[in-house]
Amino acid sequence: VSVPRCCLHLDALLSEPAGSSGSTSVRGTQPKDLPSSRGHGLPWGSPRWLAQDSASSLPVASDEPAYIRLGDCHSPVSTSAGDALSEISLSSRGERSVLENAWLHSQDPAGTRRVQDALDEASDETREVALQEFHGRAVKAMRDPHANHVLQKCISIMAPTSLQFMVDELLERDGLATAVARHRYGGRIVQHLLKRCSASQVSGLAEALMQETVALACHSFGNFPVQHLLQFGTEEQRHRLAQTIVSNAETICRSKVGAGVVAAALEHASSEDRLSIAQTVMHVPGLLVELAQCRHGNTAVLRMLQVLDGQDSLQAHMGLAMGIATLRASRYGRVVAKHLEEKTLQMAVH
Repeated sequence: VSVPRCCLHLDALLSEPAGSSGSTSVRGTQPKDLPSSRGHGLPWGSPRWLAQDSASSLPVASDEPAYIRLGDCHSPVSTSAGDALSEISLSSRGERSVLENAWLHSQDPAGTRRVQDALDEASDETREVALQEFHGRAVKAMRDPHANHVLQKCISIMAPTSLQFMVDELLERDGLATAVARHRYGGRIVQHLLKRCSASQVSGLAEALMQETVALACHSFGNFPVQHLLQFGTEEQRHRLAQTIVSNAETICRSKVGAGVVAAALEHASSEDRLSIAQTVMHVPGLLVELAQCRHGNTAVLRMLQVLDGQDSLQAHMGLAMGIATLRASRYGRVVAKHLEEKTLQMAVH
């Protein structure tokens, strides 16, 4: 039986010679066919095959792993591949440990990043284990400044059916869904659920939001879930939201953040509903000029001008022209003022 190079004999462990440092090291006996490396600039006890080959200027190295001789068997001490597999195994165990305690780790800045990274690498089965940690704690996690990011990650990478418990917990008591929708962090979760889940899954959530459309549309955070419902909701839901805007146009348009909801409705609602909104706003004296001076309101006004035609379009342009000085002095209004100037120039040319 051939003996691999650099065999270590368990029965021949020797201490270092006297004169060395106080530490003790282990060295193996050398196979008889491998002479000593003394005189080659290598540590005492190293085999000669590690020294420079006498016939070549290049050093000779072996790719074989070290072995421990156990009777007639040879067992590798370590290999690079083995080390890599061990690291992967340890890493996998570490990730699983993090996900099995996902709720605990998700509540601090460093832990929430670890959980999100582990979710990216985990299998679907392990992700489900992690998600179980949030059952019964979903609403609390939605409001947590760190845990909400883990829920957002789960929503983005997991099947919508796995997210049903979040919707159910939002509907456990009256007013909870809208309260979370107005929350700085919770509102983000509501938005992602409306975008990711099927219409049948979030029908109850959508209904709860539509019960307080006006209050949410005028809220600094609550307006975003309403915009998402206009974008991802059903045609029937869009129509109901548009009709609510028509009925409360003055209140919503004069809100600092309601202009974003109006702009979203003018983008995603049906053509009939868009026209209805534009005509309603146009007939309120000064409302177009006021809306044009708001962030997103200028976009809404420009979309209204595209929807209106005939006498309605002329009336809207005249109303805006009367407030041209105010629009020019406004950061957002000057966009509408520029449009009016270009429109006037085109009419003069023709």
